[in-house]
Order: sequence, then structure tokens, then C-alpha cells
Amino acid sequence: MVPVEFLKKIALLNGLSDEEIAQVAEVCRETVVNRGDVILEENAPSDAMYIIHEGMVEVILEPGKVTPEALAAPAPTPLLALGRGQVFGEMGLVDQGARSATVRCAADNTRLLVIRRDDFLRLCEEDTRIGYVVMRNIAKDLSFKLRVRNLAWK
Repeated sequence: MVPVEFLKKIALLNGLSDEEIAQVAEVCRETVVNRGDVILEENAPSDAMYIIHEGMVEVILEPGKVTPEALAAPAPTPLLALGRGQVFGEMGLVDQGARSATVRCAADNTRLLVIRRDDFLRLCEEDTRIGYVVMRNIAKDLSFKLRVRNLAWK
């Protein structure tokens, strides 16, 4: 059972009632991965979002991508580390486009909560407010990330 109290602290779910968060908890599936396991591969189709319940992952950009860091490095470049309560793969809830980076597990026994796109869309059809709030939060987060990235490139 996914802990509702934990999900209440996830920024992407801000604004949902306890009852709505309980509905989200029902579509979460837990998986455990270990250090070195690839969770998502760059350019693979996206169909799920992940919430880190315990442990840590690294977001990696493969060589050849157009960033100053990647162009200077011959090997995959870890961009950032994510830990408890952080989310990745959220664009998979919005569309089914290719993944923009690889995500690899950085700690043994990392527990991830997985929300499949189809399950999320079904939940949103049943309760449109959940869909509205989560998509609004995703839009806010992506807008912030784009602004930060654009400022870094200037």
C-alpha cells in the first residue's frame, strides 16, 4: 500500500485533497531497483511517471546532446541526482514523446512509485479535478525548468 501521508508531500500533488491523493495512491505501483539499473532510457517512448519513495537516482545525458557539458565529455554526463520525494518522467503523463534523458539508479534498494500514463488518464476521466491540478503543477514545474535552462544558456 502506498503511504498517503508521503504523497501529500509531493509537489506535483499540491492542491489535491486527502481523498484525491488516496485515489492517486491507488494507481501507484511500487518497484525496487538497485545501483546501476537503468530505469528510463533516453529516446525511449514515455508511458509513466516515477516518484522516489526511498533511495536515489541519477539523470544522465548521453554524449552528442547539444549542451556545453555533454559536448566536452566523451562519456554519459550525470546532470543531477534525485532523492526521496522527487519526481521524474512526468512528461510521460502529458505525452508519449521520447524520453529526454536516461535515469539510472544510484543506490541499492531504491523504492519507486510508478504511475502509468493509462492509469493516470483513467483516473483523470473519473475525477477531472485531479487531472487539472496535476497538469497545472506539471506545467508550473516545466515552465520553471525551461526558464532556468534558458538563463543558463545566456
